[in-house]
Amino acid sequence: MRQLNVLATCLFIFFFSSFSVQEAHAQFNTSLTDKAYHQPWVLHHKVFEELSESQLIILNENSTPRLTRILIYLDTDAKYYESQVLEAINQLFGLPGFAENARQVSSNWGETLRRVDINLKIIYKELGIQNKANVIEANNATQTLIETLEKKSPFEKDVLNSLGRGIKKLMVNMANRWWIGSEGLSKLVTKLNETYPDSSN
Repeated sequence: MRQLNVLATCLFIFFFSSFSVQEAHAQFNTSLTDKAYHQPWVLHHKVFEELSESQLIILNENSTPRLTRILIYLDTDAKYYESQVLEAINQLFGLPGFAENARQVSSNWGETLRRVDINLKIIYKELGIQNKANVIEANNATQTLIETLEKKSPFEKDVLNSLGRGIKKLMVNMANRWWIGSEGLSKLVTKLNETYPDSSN
């Protein structure tokens, strides 16, 4: 039954994914935008795309047991975050009292992404690139998202605005924002697993 609910929700989101994000934003002031959810993972992805050959060798051939564990932790947390987002989307459309749980959902997401942030920083330190401008930019974007989720009220405000107006399209756009953030992290971890395939074994 849970799998059917997830599938139905995903199909519902996909059907409405052609709606303009700008149009949704024009209808009410969104605290956590598409950019807030998605930009951190885009920036981290670019960091790994720009690694030098010597840095790739560190990931592929000279990695430490600690680095191997960190990559496994990242994969685990990315999958867990995706499951958290899917559960919240199902509750958004199927649980009448979801707004009452919004603050806890926000806190839980922040906790998961805090672990992701810590582990990414460990990888950057292992590679010796923690002070590069693009790494700092990616870390700052991630930190901003985490801190906003940990505050709980911005996420809760978005939920209340969407549900309170009773406009299904606003709910769908909000669910899409959540999903693209989860998808962005999943793609980042996939990129890491492709760079260092042993971590997924």
